[in-house]
Amino acid sequence: MKSRKRILMILENNSFPDDTRVRLEAHALVSGGYDVCVICPKGDNARWRETIDDVEIVRYPSPPEWGGAFGYFVEYAYSFAAALLITSWIWIRRGFDAIHVHCPPDLNIGIGWLFKLFGTKCVYDMHDLSPELFQAQRGDKVNKTLLRGLLFFERFACRNASRLIATNETQQSIQLNRGGASKENCYIIRNGPNTQFLDFPASNGSTNNSIGYIGLIGVQDGVEHLVKAAKSLVDEFGHRDLRCEIVGDGPALEGLKRLGEDLGISKNLVFTGLIPFEKVPERIATFDVCVTPDPSNPYNDSCTTIKTMEYMALRKPVACFETHENRVTAGDAALYAANNDSRELAAVIDQLLRDPDLRDRMGLLGRQRIDEGLTWSHQARQLIRLYNELFST
Repeated sequence: MKSRKRILMILENNSFPDDTRVRLEAHALVSGGYDVCVICPKGDNARWRETIDDVEIVRYPSPPEWGGAFGYFVEYAYSFAAALLITSWIWIRRGFDAIHVHCPPDLNIGIGWLFKLFGTKCVYDMHDLSPELFQAQRGDKVNKTLLRGLLFFERFACRNASRLIATNETQQSIQLNRGGASKENCYIIRNGPNTQFLDFPASNGSTNNSIGYIGLIGVQDGVEHLVKAAKSLVDEFGHRDLRCEIVGDGPALEGLKRLGEDLGISKNLVFTGLIPFEKVPERIATFDVCVTPDPSNPYNDSCTTIKTMEYMALRKPVACFETHENRVTAGDAALYAANNDSRELAAVIDQLLRDPDLRDRMGLLGRQRIDEGLTWSHQARQLIRLYNELFST
């Protein structure tokens, strides 16, 4: 009987199974006949080692969050060392056939390169553009030396991985043109909602006054634009009973709470925190309008956000800023605010709140776009094909 190939995944900027994309990929590979182990930082209340749905998980203590250029260096150096130590332990214990590195940080591709010398395959899975993410997080305080380092490791990853994954054409063009990757090694595996969202019953929301956001809450995610838009909706557009729910966690959360207090709209804001993945569809179902507040910039213009497609899968209209990938993903299933202007975002949300028929039409359009090729099942087949081809060479 042919033994199952073993894939070791390395994840740094989230825990497992909290990271939606990594969870879907791991489960797809298990279903496709592979053994999967994930190395990641330890989240709150998580065990050091466990197996969830046939995926083995080995966790290490989360890195310190010190901020600044030095904190950035410490986080990545510590995570690299921790992942390398656990990888070496697993290699000695039982070995593996491929390392699948989820990036950022691209630095971790060094672990894949090292074990590639011993005959393993190395897959570089680009979730985000690390240099653009760094610039989006730091604004005018970008450390040029660190930025050059990020560009170096991106090129190193693109030129040394056995196979490369991008979430969309924008990212793949960076891999090819800036990174110097070979076209024949590159695959596009998009983000996409799984059957949990596709099978959830349709809902018309609540009472024409509920808006919501579900996702990570980092500086780059722009959730402060949603809070400012909520202020305009209450004071300028007359939605005194507005309920704006923000679901998720991240380093920018406490700042959002303070912003809500400073703007005097705390009573209109609900900060739900992190919820189990299986509860996400029912939370989205309570929203009349779903918001993707990520502002347009070189980083977000390259991102295909999973939350937007989850909104669409549940037939929810989307209000968002006009980024390139938002247009590609949502098309006419969203209304777009220009110029990263919070007041314009409030205006398109107001338009949707006042027009239930428009919300219904846009919700149906969104679900149609998902069903026509944006579901996770379409992407899972591509991922399995990548690994089947990789191990056949």
